[in-house]
Amino acid sequence: MKYRPLALLLVVIFALNSNASASFWASSVDTNASHWSLYRQSSNISFDLSSSVKGYISPIDISPVKSRSRILHSYQSYYAEVGNNDVRLRQRTSSLEGSYKSADLIMMQSVVYPDEINITVDKPAGTDIYTIEYGTEKWPVFIKSNRTLAYSGQGINDRDFEGNNGDFVGSSFLYNRGLSKELKTIMWLQRMNATVLAVDDSTIFAEFKPTKYLGYEIKSNTTGIADLSYRFRNTQYDAKHQNYPAFITGEERYWGTYDLARKINMKTAFERSDDPDDKANSWLPCCFEGWKDMMSFDKEGFAADTKSVFDCTCYKEITTLG
Repeated sequence: MKYRPLALLLVVIFALNSNASASFWASSVDTNASHWSLYRQSSNISFDLSSSVKGYISPIDISPVKSRSRILHSYQSYYAEVGNNDVRLRQRTSSLEGSYKSADLIMMQSVVYPDEINITVDKPAGTDIYTIEYGTEKWPVFIKSNRTLAYSGQGINDRDFEGNNGDFVGSSFLYNRGLSKELKTIMWLQRMNATVLAVDDSTIFAEFKPTKYLGYEIKSNTTGIADLSYRFRNTQYDAKHQNYPAFITGEERYWGTYDLARKINMKTAFERSDDPDDKANSWLPCCFEGWKDMMSFDKEGFAADTKSVFDCTCYKEITTLG
């Protein structure tokens, strides 16, 4: 009898720490002709930031002697980036001489439950198909951001990017002599699971299934270039091109003086059994009454600060502009 060598390779790497440092796990499924991989990283974080700035950006005379003029040209810069487990917020502003006013609020919470990651491999007798399931990853993340900006002067560039496990929304305002905007963002990730079907020669099917939400609301008045973009990613993997294609995508460009307003909501939900006797497949009922609706035995084993992450009042979707 001849034995056929196994051509499908499953690799799993864990680095799970109980302290505040980042924890991650990664896995890949490799066949003779295809590659699929997954990388997850998060940590236990509670972060709050609030700031406000009001003033006039102007040149400064830094010459040591008054008879020798040495001018430091006017310039303002702002940069912020926070994120965990592929839920990410980035903001960047730079401007020249002019009147500047801004207010910012950023909140983030994330929790890592290392014991809640299960990987199963199944190959029934009589078939060449391997089924690899990644289930029960409960590494929730919540990010909320409010930003207001008003500028008038020689020129300002302002960009923002909000991404959540493959979905994103972004705006870019360039070469504006006058710009005002109000931006609100809410993003949350509750859980993730994935499924891969493969044979020795290729990946037949793969699906990445996070339960997540991205809400984006902006009102702006622009006097230069305004680029607006978004993407809602497909959960099914394109094995030929080795990526997840866009399910819905859009790009817009405006050049001139405009009043622009947009509201975008993106959400995917993959429910699991809520049978309390089926704890291996049971999810926290975050979309209903959340923590206070859970049975006492469901709360056992979770940290004391879990309520603040799974409190459903944090997960209100954006419904109105204003």
